Amino acid sequence: MLRDPATGIVQVSGYDLVCKVAYDHVNFSNRFGDALRGRGGPSPEAVAVMATGYPPMDTMLTADPPEQTRYRKLVSKAFTPARVVHMEGAIETLCNTLVDGFIDAGEVELVSAFSQALPLRVIAGQLGVPLEDLPTFKRWSSAFVAQLSQMAGPEAELAAARDVVEFQHYFASVLDQRRAEPRDDIISDLATVTLTEEGDPRALTTAEALSILQQLLVAGNETTAHTITEGMKLLIDHPDQMEAVRADHSLIPGLVEETLRMLTPTQNMWRIATRDCEVGGVAIAAGTVLLLRYGSANRDEERFPDGESFDIRRPNVKRHLAFGYGIHVCIGAPLARKELLVAFRVLLDRIKGWRFAPGKNDFMHPPSILLRGMPHLHLQFDRPHTA
Repeated sequence: MLRDPATGIVQVSGYDLVCKVAYDHVNFSNRFGDALRGRGGPSPEAVAVMATGYPPMDTMLTADPPEQTRYRKLVSKAFTPARVVHMEGAIETLCNTLVDGFIDAGEVELVSAFSQALPLRVIAGQLGVPLEDLPTFKRWSSAFVAQLSQMAGPEAELAAARDVVEFQHYFASVLDQRRAEPRDDIISDLATVTLTEEGDPRALTTAEALSILQQLLVAGNETTAHTITEGMKLLIDHPDQMEAVRADHSLIPGLVEETLRMLTPTQNMWRIATRDCEVGGVAIAAGTVLLLRYGSANRDEERFPDGESFDIRRPNVKRHLAFGYGIHVCIGAPLARKELLVAFRVLLDRIKGWRFAPGKNDFMHPPSILLRGMPHLHLQFDRPHTA
């Protein structure tokens, strides 16, 4: 536990304490949107831009029960384990198509050519939107992260506001189209669903649907992309473990979970104390902002001995908190795991001799309160033999 003397934010870093706070949605609320917007607040210019869009709504990530429960149920059917199992063939085909695009070159910038492209295309398919708009979706996703992480400078803050409003108007139009002509996709579900609130059924408002779509867009690509990239780096850093996985595919699930633990793509998340209480012997006043340090908890030596080491055979690795904990555990975790399992299998089966491209990598993770991941990874590999 650490209280920042400058901001008063309490950082919770130990595994058990992080779990305690994450599980206790009564004393520690996820309604942190207004609290973060109030800490200095966006610039007047950014406020003016956001006023041309739709108002922010607390749906899943920034809501508490019973509202959070109702919204989550609307989305959960899209990510059930049974449905994800049926997606494996399509995910594998997509992975192979992406590899086909660079395998003959003997080198690749993995993030742009594979790590980002895979989850973005998968979530675009689930949403039912055109693949040609994928670069725009990535820009919008980055804007949401910039707003939530509270680290954007004035120019970046203003650019993010413009991108968010652009996203809102784009998907508001798509929602209107799906209300008129529903299809078999998530946007149609949101456009036509009935939400029962205090016994009174009603349709989702456009602002509510946009809030949910925003969260799906970010959760559906950023964290998975970072994990694929980090996993390949870790395997190249540990060639013995790469060969073990290549020889025995039963080790791939362990690789996925250990990479998630080591990276923890969602490093931190906010909570707001709803009343005077205590955590780990530290008094917490009502209204205090807490930062749950999932990345730190995932390296807690009391829970994960030798936690700084990469070990694909770690026996208790599935107890990591990379997907969160409690009622806000990531709704897309089954899909993310399936994408990661297939991605590593295809990358290791089809390509040999993975290595870092000399002089092209800095292996830096840009500063972010929310997410962790490398923006690029330049790799070389053995070209396939041709007859």
